[in-house]
Amino acid sequence: MNVFSLTTAAACIAAGACAAGEMLVDFDRYDCSRIIPVDFTAPYWVTPQPVETGKIKVEKRKVGENTVIDVTVADPFLDNPGIALLPPKERKYWDISAYEELHADIENLDRNQQLMLSVRVNNPRVNDRQTANNSGFALNPGERGTLKLYYPQADEFSPVKVDWMLATPPGVPGPKNVDGRRVEAITLWGHSVKIYSRNRAWRYRIHSVRLVKPKRPYPAAVGSPETFFPFVDRYGQYRHDDWPDKIHEDADFKKALDKETAGRKGRIAGWNRFGGWANGPKLEAKGYFYPAKYEGKWYLVDPEGCLFFSHGVCTIRYDIRAERKAQNWFPPELAASGPNHNFSRDNLRRKFGPELEKVYPGFVTRRLEEWGLNTIGNWADLEFMRGGGTPYAMELPYPECPRTAGVKGLEGGIFDVFSTEFAASMRSAAARPEFAFARKDPMLIGIFITNEIYWGNDRTAAARSAFASPATQPAKREFIKELKRKYISIDVLNDKWGSNYADWQEILDTVALPDAERSFEDFLSFNKRIFEVFYSTCRDVVKEFSPNAIYFGSRIHLTNMPELFEAASRYADVVSTNTYTWSFDGLRKEGLPEDKPILISEFHVGVLDRGMFNADLRPAGVTQQDRAQAYLRLLQGALLHPQIVGTHFFCYRDSPVTGRWDGENFAIGMVDVTDTPYWELTAMMRKIGANMIQYRLKGEFKCDWE
Repeated sequence: MNVFSLTTAAACIAAGACAAGEMLVDFDRYDCSRIIPVDFTAPYWVTPQPVETGKIKVEKRKVGENTVIDVTVADPFLDNPGIALLPPKERKYWDISAYEELHADIENLDRNQQLMLSVRVNNPRVNDRQTANNSGFALNPGERGTLKLYYPQADEFSPVKVDWMLATPPGVPGPKNVDGRRVEAITLWGHSVKIYSRNRAWRYRIHSVRLVKPKRPYPAAVGSPETFFPFVDRYGQYRHDDWPDKIHEDADFKKALDKETAGRKGRIAGWNRFGGWANGPKLEAKGYFYPAKYEGKWYLVDPEGCLFFSHGVCTIRYDIRAERKAQNWFPPELAASGPNHNFSRDNLRRKFGPELEKVYPGFVTRRLEEWGLNTIGNWADLEFMRGGGTPYAMELPYPECPRTAGVKGLEGGIFDVFSTEFAASMRSAAARPEFAFARKDPMLIGIFITNEIYWGNDRTAAARSAFASPATQPAKREFIKELKRKYISIDVLNDKWGSNYADWQEILDTVALPDAERSFEDFLSFNKRIFEVFYSTCRDVVKEFSPNAIYFGSRIHLTNMPELFEAASRYADVVSTNTYTWSFDGLRKEGLPEDKPILISEFHVGVLDRGMFNADLRPAGVTQQDRAQAYLRLLQGALLHPQIVGTHFFCYRDSPVTGRWDGENFAIGMVDVTDTPYWELTAMMRKIGANMIQYRLKGEFKCDWE
């Protein structure tokens, strides 16, 4: 580990900017009153709020000859507790403009649990999504490591404008590119109770905060629109940078393919044909996958009765179209391709030839085996599932049915689970011929219905949406029936709500919402009913389609509704959740019983060292090796968690460099747009795949294969 000495020139702090090899913060001289305990009450791009000092304790102390800062989060109910390092009093801002990386050397003082920590630098608030950059990592118990942040900076004099993408190229003004001369705070923060609701305290030590790697000059092409555009080459790559394994000509595809096939090691020894641990304990062989508890931890059991941890990846498909919002983004020869272009399929055709669709599914099967992955996750093209070589989880189509009225916090309404069309449309979709192969397929692990449903911004939003609907809406009529059963007399309801409805017909006809506080109990009750009907109906559809398939629920994302997890746990065999974080150790969803199996149906980590502009929802350092290490820490936390039965990485291929349909241009793939693997990540995946069941059974963070 490269850790600078903490003794450094006082001028470093006095000037506010650092010379090469010197600290940004000299804790010997730094005034600790400039360390402010804070809490993020929402995602990282908002401004954190100060908290009482006693809830987050900050202590300067000597360890040997060095001065360090110890941080203890004493209040486990803070949302995202952390500290903000303000610049010295004589400076308004930190100046980090001469460098491009910030490193914080951190030690996890807890000997029993992982520490998850993030770092952020931000400019004065204008739009925090565009004036902040962050990164994060996890440390095992007692571990010391370096939290790294790469912060691309915008050249304020650049005349190049690229709108719409969620992040722009380094040097081009836009999201994620900060002004390094005007950093108002360096913030370190930890766990979120939206993810970790167990009462936990966290203790860590900051050994240093330093700047490394002098800022490299941006490509000359960034200096003018004439030289910058088109900024994407014929392969869908960024033109103005180079990196290992970048494709420069068509002949490079064959070289890449030869390199990959020559280096293959083959299927993991000890796996059976499903990817279960053939040499391990045997449970009942039922001929299909099912969840079971063994020695205090939940597992999936494969059709042959072997313990199975679902180590998978989402979105294995051909078509990921790159958007362009200006004609000059792409090379002139692609002028006729319209507002978007499928670089991924073009590159696969160059690599595998005209027989692409015949050979690529089998190639992917061998890849997954090579990389220690035993599951195809959601949103894969069906031909990858039909091949029969890899177990898979699949999604049945969304219900097509009437929606309830839009209300504040749920402007688009929600599908009406009480309408006859709700269940009928799902049954009709499940009956489509293209899904028939999966009904009795032993490779089918389980089924999702829908993804990341937005139920509103509070615990009664779906019920409010139903109430605000017209009298003909099935959900509205069901809500009023429930109220009539409870209150019998409209006068009793009026007394409870402080309302003055003349009769039940008036309350059915109205779309105006009652007093929120006085009616909260009834709206919460009906909200729960909506969840119950949703999950029970979906379960019925899944079991009718394939009685032995595991019902995985609905891939729940961020929510403050414990009732949603309560309903999901009653009807789903395994509750799926899309959870983006740097650590699964201690994961606990409020409302989910502690003895219910969980599938992590989406997660990812990314970095920016291969021509991409956006490191994703959870940036994890600077290099691909940092990314591989972050993946390992995530899987270690998951494998030791008694409820987690699998993790599905999102996703197989990077987002397009110019963004997909919604502007998302994340560096999140196992392969890039040219189908070139990120070797550091896939090598780590193989190590995990070869050891995951043994590691889970052993139950210790320490491993000898890291």
